[in-house]
Amino acid sequence: MQSSTHSQCFAAQPLPQPFAANPLALLAGVFVLGILVALNVAVPHSPLISGGALSAVAAVTALLRRKMKHAVTLVALAMFLVGVLLASIDKNNVPANQLKRLFTEKTMLPGTEGAGPIGVGDPVEITGVLERDPEVAPERLYLLLRIQKLSHKGMEREVSGYVALLAPVSGKLAEQEFADLDLRYGARIRVMTSLQRADSFRNPGVSSFTEYLDRKGYDATGFVKSPLLIERLENTRVFLPLVWLYEWRRRLQAEIDSRFAPDTAGVLDAAFLGNRYRLSRSTSERFREGGTFHVLVISGLHITFLGGLVFLIARRFTRKKALQFLLPVTVLWAYTLAVGAESSVVRAALMFTVVLLAPLVSRRASSLNALGGVGIALLAWRPSDLLDPSFQLTFVSVLAIVTLAWPLLQRLSEIGAWRPTRETPYPPLCATWLRSFCETLYWSERQAQCELEQANYSYRLFKAPLASRLEHWHIQRLLRYVCSAVVVSACVQLALLPFFIIYFHRLSFASVLLNIAVTLLMGGVAATAAAGLLIAQLSLPLAAPFITAANALNSLMVHSVDPFASVGAASIRLPEYAGWSATVYVLYYVPLTMLVVSLWRWRPLRAPGGTQSLRLENGLVRHRIGGTSALSKQTGFALIAQLLLVAIIVFHPWSEVVPAGRLRIDFLDVGQGDSALVTFPDNATLLVDAGGRPGPFKTRTSGENTQEDDSEQFERDERSIGESVVSEYLWWRGLDQIDYILATHADADHIDGLNDVALNFAVRAALVARTPPKDPEYAEFLETLSFKGIPIRSIGGGDELKLGDVSVTVLWPIALADPNSSSGNNDSVVLRLRYGNRSILLTGDLESAAEERLLADGIVRDGLKADVIKVAHHGSKSSSTESFVAASQSSFAVISVGQTSVFDHPHKAVVERWTTYGAQVLTTGNCGTITVTTDGRDLQVASFISDKTGGSEFKSCR
Repeated sequence: MQSSTHSQCFAAQPLPQPFAANPLALLAGVFVLGILVALNVAVPHSPLISGGALSAVAAVTALLRRKMKHAVTLVALAMFLVGVLLASIDKNNVPANQLKRLFTEKTMLPGTEGAGPIGVGDPVEITGVLERDPEVAPERLYLLLRIQKLSHKGMEREVSGYVALLAPVSGKLAEQEFADLDLRYGARIRVMTSLQRADSFRNPGVSSFTEYLDRKGYDATGFVKSPLLIERLENTRVFLPLVWLYEWRRRLQAEIDSRFAPDTAGVLDAAFLGNRYRLSRSTSERFREGGTFHVLVISGLHITFLGGLVFLIARRFTRKKALQFLLPVTVLWAYTLAVGAESSVVRAALMFTVVLLAPLVSRRASSLNALGGVGIALLAWRPSDLLDPSFQLTFVSVLAIVTLAWPLLQRLSEIGAWRPTRETPYPPLCATWLRSFCETLYWSERQAQCELEQANYSYRLFKAPLASRLEHWHIQRLLRYVCSAVVVSACVQLALLPFFIIYFHRLSFASVLLNIAVTLLMGGVAATAAAGLLIAQLSLPLAAPFITAANALNSLMVHSVDPFASVGAASIRLPEYAGWSATVYVLYYVPLTMLVVSLWRWRPLRAPGGTQSLRLENGLVRHRIGGTSALSKQTGFALIAQLLLVAIIVFHPWSEVVPAGRLRIDFLDVGQGDSALVTFPDNATLLVDAGGRPGPFKTRTSGENTQEDDSEQFERDERSIGESVVSEYLWWRGLDQIDYILATHADADHIDGLNDVALNFAVRAALVARTPPKDPEYAEFLETLSFKGIPIRSIGGGDELKLGDVSVTVLWPIALADPNSSSGNNDSVVLRLRYGNRSILLTGDLESAAEERLLADGIVRDGLKADVIKVAHHGSKSSSTESFVAASQSSFAVISVGQTSVFDHPHKAVVERWTTYGAQVLTTGNCGTITVTTDGRDLQVASFISDKTGGSEFKSCR
């Protein structure tokens, strides 16, 4: 560097203290700790109130005496106690007439003692008011009803709460009947339905339906079979502006659905109107696989774009700060209400409002402070939201951007754009490669020349040569944007890694890049679609190119993950750590916090405090750097620890629980279906069936712009049982591979879920007794196995699989010359597992004809004796003949069936028959997962429900 002035020494600037400068962030942290305490421990209210009041008074006293440290500590303590108090009140504050209390409590409201609690499948009549316009989906309507009255078993009572109703709309007649009902926001209706609140599938590690309802604020869901079961009553008084907003939204959705291709309409409805019911399963899965599903959910990205756009427009037309605040905020909250005011949208809108309010009150907007303030406000309103995955993902992602991504980008910009000034006379203190990289992106030769021309001194800086070339070619700004987007995306991915594993069991490698591409493409889709809709109001031919462009951009966006998926680089499915080992997720954030603190303290342009000196030689200023590198030993240790924890979570070496020399069979609760996981003493695994149901549900698409093939079906974005139940349980067990999967026969409620397991897990081989190519369920299974490269092994009566000291013998069906014959109930694979003196019998859907043939063979008959038997065909009366029950001599009879069954399973006579012959009958519908373990001598049987409630017997789940 050549200078006409002598260098001057400047004192080191004080390091920033981000959390001290952002008090609301600190208070939000202790407030969260208080909520966590209350959610896990019962605390009386009186000590909390008195303790909080004393802490507040003491804090004021310390503040008046200028004892700031004491004041901060006392304020934090008061906020902690307030968090405990509010969460405790929220947890126990359920009104006596709240609908959800009527499902479990024996004590009824006065005058309704004879009605009893609402049971699963009980018919009820409910009266209430529609809280919003119905959500329209292909052949379905979704209604949100604020309930007022409920009639159950002839008893009517006043109740409060919300019910989400699903009404099928199949055919023109049903459409007309619903249209005649004129269901709108504020309409009062009376409905005959059956309400559902109980968990359908109760297994450890599987998402709870009840918890989902509580997070959404619903007391129950209901199914309305026909519009004839809905009686339209009078309208109630409503908020008129909200009526206008809902009307606008309804008309806009109708326009979108009629103008664009189904896939494009589904994406637009989801991303901008909050209606995700029109998203197809294939489209949704592509976004999930690419880690970009968040663009389909109205969140901070959409709110920031809309609010920022209106704010910029307002600044063009007025200089009044009040109007610059009111206009975007009004538009933003109107939009929030119109799209349903989901929690994630409200959170984003509230944070944008707080940030925009700062300049109005002459304050500098601090994102970290705003985030803390919004967090306190939302959690004070509903402390239970802290356990909501949506809440956690939103705040952790924003926190990662505010504390990690933005500061990092700011430091990189400081390094790259450095020039000598009175405040920053020294060159950046960092590695040479980092300085060159930053200069390539952030150094502007044009701007530097302009400054020199206006200055009364001159100097020459040696910068990365590529910087001026990129600036000259006008691509430096683009590269800078790409780099910023990658940094933000990578920081968010790093911060959310444990959440991705726990909630989605998915890690997307392509998301860092796809988030950039999909965001840009989504902007293009939105812009061209908006132009097409506006021009269509004047001329359809003129609008056609814009509509076509929107469809093309949407197709490109949806299929952007395909190249990554084709080479297996899109995403992988990962298991979680459970129990005490889950503390690894807490430890994960310790080094990450250390790295954040180090980043905030890192000032590459500060005076190095004796580690760097300048001297003048022949008109040249030489600089000498001494001391350690910018990364301290503490930062290096934190970085190594962070990388190690990332590896522990991703490669999960200790996630799987070792069976400790015992044979374990878990009979999963998959509703009307079968699934059993066998874990052998040597840790080998065998999955027998994986549940499922006929489907997925498909409906024909509708609308003017549907595909040319009218037979094309719309496949809803609904998680199958194999994905949402069986796979979730296996991931909870810490598994990422299954040694063998076995399909007892080709019925959908047994084989369908195996498709998801084969896709989600590494499988050594698939075992089948029959290979019927014309059976649609087996054909789909075969296609999945072929896609994953999983070999098929045919088995038959007399075959034996030896795994350690456990023998698995196939008792049925007998091997046929033609293995392609049908695979019905009587062709079910029957397995006997023997370990030491104990044996377990798995019978599939075997019926009486096959049972008689087994009993006719004397050798096989002796092999039917078992300590535990999985009762055939869900306890159907067509199975479990008296002679077969007598031959088994079982102590425990496990029936795989749902809490309710349209087939009346299990049959009462079958249950009595097993009980008469000395077996204790257990059903998965009542017990949840039933676990049998043995070391070859003892036998232990437990259930998920009894374990969860602390019971030691099976009285609650017989």
